[in-house]
Amino acid sequence: MKENILGTERIGKLFLRYSVPTIAAMLFLGLNTIVDGLFVSHYIGASALASVNIAMPFSSFLFALSVVIGIGTQSIIGRKLGAGSTVEANTAFTTALLLAGGVSLLFTAGAIAFPAEIAHFLGANEHLLPQVTTYIRYLGLFLPFLALMMVLDYALKTVAMPVYAMLALVVAVGSHILFNWLLVAKLAWGIQGAAIATGIGFMIAFFMAALPFFSQKAVLKPHAGSFDSQAARHILYNGSSEGLSELGTGITTFLFNITLMRYVGEMGVAAFTVISYLAFIGNNVLIGLSDGVGAIISYNYGSRQLERVKKALQLVAAAAMLIGLGIFAAIFAFSQEVVALFLHEGNTEVLSFAVYGAKLYAFAFLVNGLNIVAAGYFTAIGSPKRALLIALSKGIVWVATGITVLPVLLGIQGIWLTVPIAESVTVALSGLLLYRHFKSQFCLNR
Repeated sequence: MKENILGTERIGKLFLRYSVPTIAAMLFLGLNTIVDGLFVSHYIGASALASVNIAMPFSSFLFALSVVIGIGTQSIIGRKLGAGSTVEANTAFTTALLLAGGVSLLFTAGAIAFPAEIAHFLGANEHLLPQVTTYIRYLGLFLPFLALMMVLDYALKTVAMPVYAMLALVVAVGSHILFNWLLVAKLAWGIQGAAIATGIGFMIAFFMAALPFFSQKAVLKPHAGSFDSQAARHILYNGSSEGLSELGTGITTFLFNITLMRYVGEMGVAAFTVISYLAFIGNNVLIGLSDGVGAIISYNYGSRQLERVKKALQLVAAAAMLIGLGIFAAIFAFSQEVVALFLHEGNTEVLSFAVYGAKLYAFAFLVNGLNIVAAGYFTAIGSPKRALLIALSKGIVWVATGITVLPVLLGIQGIWLTVPIAESVTVALSGLLLYRHFKSQFCLNR
């Protein structure tokens, strides 16, 4: 079968074959998000930019659940295919699609029925409430495409199609840019147009990602399995750590928005919106690196080729450190130019505030790649408890603690340092968990 290259190809070659297109795919997914910011900021204004960011946690929560299902499924499918169990792999695949579809329909129903209530809960004030409500209502119509697209993206990597998965997202981003230009810039549909353009991008990516699974030669087929409640529990359990990382992104955005609204006002939220775009791009590159190697690790762990697993982990950890250092340097060197892309001329106060915050936030990239890799490794080998500890530490516990305590002690500077400190504390936990894991593996293999 085609996916057997995961167990036979040289690890270095597989690493490049999987990591490069997966990084590119996640980079394009990040660009898909910030395209809204560019068009909204230039054609609607800073208030609309803040509105998009306030609405973001709603779709981020669904994105997080989709990643839970996608990563959990990838881990199971990879190990089952590695062990030669095609029937069980198809059961997991079908179950994952039904799970993602059902959850996303609940989010769509909420967006249609209670958009104002959701906007108010996410922190929108009276001035921003109408725009946040509109964005949630219209984006909600397309959320099932987002959820199913993410599950299919992870499945494509388990059947040795990472390049095709990347191409689906490239086409999606291209269409997103085109429809933003048409609906926002030309037709002046405002924030409603931005939401619809984003949704169309999700929809196109879904249809492209689905096509290979309807081929006669496909190893995985949506109709080849059936829903299995036990498989659903395994999927959610295996993917819980990665999903919690994504959920942490939504929680971080929510906590930052609330805190900045209290300390600074709308200017602070607009500045953080730009910083969150930079952070999203950086994190997506590192997540893409980890996800790409995840398929290699899970397959080889399933076929008990442990030396190949170890080599893949070493490669991805070294690459994560180098990429993180590069992102840190790039933000320090070009933050002013990049931030200025999102702001009208004359917004000098927001610009300087955002540049200052971005440089402090950038310190997180010196270590967060190692946390992402460690969590991804434990998920790939079917050890989600350890991955969950890492995700919980960096994404929720220390962020919630820091955003509460640090602004009181350090003022606005404490807000920007919250994430770097959370990542630095967590990297010690990641190192400890990996040390104990490999020590036990060594003892077992003696």
